[in-house]
Amino acid sequence: MRTDHSSSTTFGIDYTVASFQRIFSILIASALIALLATCAVLDQRAGGDSAADSAPPLLLISIDGFRHDYLDLAELPALQRLADDGLRADGLMHVFPTKTFATHYATATGLYAEGTGVVANNMWDPERESSFSLGNRDAVSDGYWYDGEPIWNTVEKAGKVAATFFWPGSEAQVGGMRPTFWKPYAGDTPHDERIDQALEWLDLPPGERPTFLSLYFSVVDSAGHRYGPGRPEVIETMQEVDRALGRLIDGLEARGLFDDIHILVTSDHGMTEIALERYVLLDEYLDLSQVRVSDWGPAAQIWTVDDGPSAEEILAAVSAIPNAKAWIKGNAPERYRFDDHKRVPDVTVEAELGWMISNKPYYAGMQLGQLGGMHGWDPAWREMHGLFLAHGPAFPAGSRFPAVRSVDLYSLMAELMDVPPAPTSGSLAPFEPLLAADIAMTYETTLWDCPGRRFVVRIAPGLASLETSGRMFSLPAVPAASGAKYQDATTVFWAKGDEATFEIDGERWSGCGRVRP
Repeated sequence: MRTDHSSSTTFGIDYTVASFQRIFSILIASALIALLATCAVLDQRAGGDSAADSAPPLLLISIDGFRHDYLDLAELPALQRLADDGLRADGLMHVFPTKTFATHYATATGLYAEGTGVVANNMWDPERESSFSLGNRDAVSDGYWYDGEPIWNTVEKAGKVAATFFWPGSEAQVGGMRPTFWKPYAGDTPHDERIDQALEWLDLPPGERPTFLSLYFSVVDSAGHRYGPGRPEVIETMQEVDRALGRLIDGLEARGLFDDIHILVTSDHGMTEIALERYVLLDEYLDLSQVRVSDWGPAAQIWTVDDGPSAEEILAAVSAIPNAKAWIKGNAPERYRFDDHKRVPDVTVEAELGWMISNKPYYAGMQLGQLGGMHGWDPAWREMHGLFLAHGPAFPAGSRFPAVRSVDLYSLMAELMDVPPAPTSGSLAPFEPLLAADIAMTYETTLWDCPGRRFVVRIAPGLASLETSGRMFSLPAVPAASGAKYQDATTVFWAKGDEATFEIDGERWSGCGRVRP
């Protein structure tokens, strides 16, 4: 709630003068600190031949809405070349909710939503009593909404240059910093213009040339929402982006940079098909005038209001919703890491994959075929997995990985650019064996039979993925008293020879046997 400061005039002129003196002193001190910090950064950048500048530049690319399997749906020569000549993972497992701003900013910081405060595309802040939405340019460019340290700040703090051509959070002053070069989002910017700008940045002289760059493309996501995943119209947009990436590769080769730059190609989520007959209407279970709903879709974020029902009463009401699960803040699935932040709602309702949560007025205005695809569900659903490719001197050609976690990419980028990382929820460990290898690395696929369940496990040094019943979990290796153990929160795979134990969200399968050919 905002505080009314008008009563401060009653303290008199002396108090006001003293206040101005203190404020002036603080401003002068702050300016001196900022000047010294700037000089330190410039001094670091001036040493163009220093070890700090020896790391190859890194280009982080996001193709919004490019599902993990889209690369196999069409001829995409540029993307295929990056995959064949470097690393391709089976998928990129993101954070909950699998929404654009939450997942992009998690990738940039290595933090889950409860660590970044970016808990959806539309948010409510109870302390400020204000809302965030993608269409609110003032909110999008306000650093208040972004916690954690994004990779571009890490690069700038190390005395290097960062340049972002669109990335959620990069047009805000996060922690009082922005990248040296950044662009306010303009979705109609031609793809060639984005590519040419990145190449121009790479043409800058040492000390000015960015070590970190980002590019973002939205057309695949837009088509996926309109027509549904994998439709011909989606494939057309994929080919459009691939042509732009071909222009990028040609430009890098002309400059002799293609083999001397790290390129990470990501997407922020997958996509699944939706239909009008798979909607549940929240106002059939709740009086919406007695609550605040800050986000809709695959997951509804619900807040208590004065004189309205308690969180417990809301939970009791929404627990009757079919094809959905609900919880009170503090009781989210542990692997979601979606509890410990002021912007996490009092009650969350998550629909089953392919189901949507809406309200009667909105639903009444919808038309058949108006919306064909959506994302935002449990990040373990295979259809929510994004794309991950990595090309450059650190990645032997032909390398293949199980699905990787997006929160681990910050640590990977910091390592590749030789900059000190900030604390994160991720780890470099899953990538360390690959970074130490001189030859291509791949994984082993194993099949396990358990009472009532079958699991497919893909194992690489330092990392495994566990697939069952339409979901795939990315699990880093962890120390074990015996055998090989992989774990992420409440998801566990522990193998001892041809026997294994599996755990997912409190459910346990023991005495599982490996199926040999």
